[in-house]
Amino acid sequence: MSAIIENTRNGALKRNLLRQMLQANVFKFGEFQLKSGQISPIYIDLRECFGHPQLAMLISEALSKQIESSGTEYSGVLGIPYAALPYASVAAAHFLKKPLLIVRKEAKSYGTKKLIEGLYKPNDCLVLIEDVVTTGGSILDVLRTLHAESLVATDVFCILDREQGGCQKLKDAGVNMHSLLDMNTVLTFLYSTGTITENQWHGIVKALNLEYSSPVKVDICLELENLSSLPYVDNIRSLLAEREALTDSPLNKKLVTLMRRKKSNLCLAIDYTTTDKVLQMIELAGPFVLAVKLHADAIRDFNEEFTSKLTTMANNMDFVIFEDRKFADTGNTTALQLTGIQKIAAWADVVTVHAVQGNDSIGGVFRKFVNDPSYRLKGILLIAQLSTKGSLTALNGYTESAVSIANDNRDVVSGFIAQTRVSACSDLLNWTPGINLDAKSDSVGQQWRGVDQAIDVQQNDIVIVGRGVTSSSEPVQQLKRYRQMAWDALTKNDTSIH
Repeated sequence: MSAIIENTRNGALKRNLLRQMLQANVFKFGEFQLKSGQISPIYIDLRECFGHPQLAMLISEALSKQIESSGTEYSGVLGIPYAALPYASVAAAHFLKKPLLIVRKEAKSYGTKKLIEGLYKPNDCLVLIEDVVTTGGSILDVLRTLHAESLVATDVFCILDREQGGCQKLKDAGVNMHSLLDMNTVLTFLYSTGTITENQWHGIVKALNLEYSSPVKVDICLELENLSSLPYVDNIRSLLAEREALTDSPLNKKLVTLMRRKKSNLCLAIDYTTTDKVLQMIELAGPFVLAVKLHADAIRDFNEEFTSKLTTMANNMDFVIFEDRKFADTGNTTALQLTGIQKIAAWADVVTVHAVQGNDSIGGVFRKFVNDPSYRLKGILLIAQLSTKGSLTALNGYTESAVSIANDNRDVVSGFIAQTRVSACSDLLNWTPGINLDAKSDSVGQQWRGVDQAIDVQQNDIVIVGRGVTSSSEPVQQLKRYRQMAWDALTKNDTSIH
């Protein structure tokens, strides 16, 4: 499972890389002479990336991920001069935490007169980083210099393989080449986005003597599981604009629309025990939040007047009502609970459900309510992981089973309560609890972490914050603080938002 997750994460990096490269004018069309002397109708100018810090960082991260997932053993990182040096520098220092080495094209006539700069000793094994591989000549030149210094390099990692014979030449020299992108991937992407026509595609393939039979067009706004060269399906978030088009769930369409309009992916958990206090906090929070999460059975004076005011406020202030009921019984009992004394299905937009009750119960019972316009309920969140220490959701196979149930009931299941992204389906939203910027745990097993870890590292979509706001003497300031941090983390690489 971990290998699959790692592969899909790398796939998402490639997808985002192609988008940002296109925006940075990396792909140029005309008549260009390559270093090999060959004339090409396309030039992939990776030096353009230097002017785009986010793109340069993304490339370095993707190369680092590829190095880590390869299992290669090495003691240092060497960038092939000169275009690959920026990526090698960032990858070594920021992501891999390894020494950086540099090979000079000619030795200095003064000082140490060394050809290789950096920290190394004889017989050290290095990984090489290159930007573009055409014939592999530059890499072979560096290998000769390394061998003269008794250094070893068996693996080179490049951004682009132009598929002009370089991979085979390096293999003949005993070097494995790993590429983030190849020409098939690039041309498929360019053709699918309408950047090049079918005639241009054929012209490029013919000029470069590539062995592709016909162009393949894919819809880049859809998840694809069978196109290995463009792994759009992954456990990394898709852009919000894409996800709005992906989902068939009315609830998720509403959520994504609200997120973009309010610039908020913040859910406030209000665990007060009186209706007055709950409504007072909602009055403050409404403008800043995507959703308000309640535990109705914890409110001592719960009544229909309260739910009437609650739904009016939700409609007026544009937020979703989330009842964290955690349904976990037989189908018949669940239906009774939804329509019982609290009439949850009548006022809640979304509820939480434990996966323990199984596929048939979840799909059969909740589908009736979601499809019935007389009820407000429009989706459920399956609990895939919890933030409490020792939670049984950590048992082997539990989370995977929850994901399987969600995949079978995509019209009902809106997403998950989880700690990290659990599904490769971009239309399913990850809501994550356990967020607090000022504390790490409480005395009853709750474990908290920060916004960046929850969204950027663990790839969740919506953060659920409770006591970090509701226990504050300045809740509005805290709402603004959490809302801005969460939104910035979610959209920092999304140029369609900024």
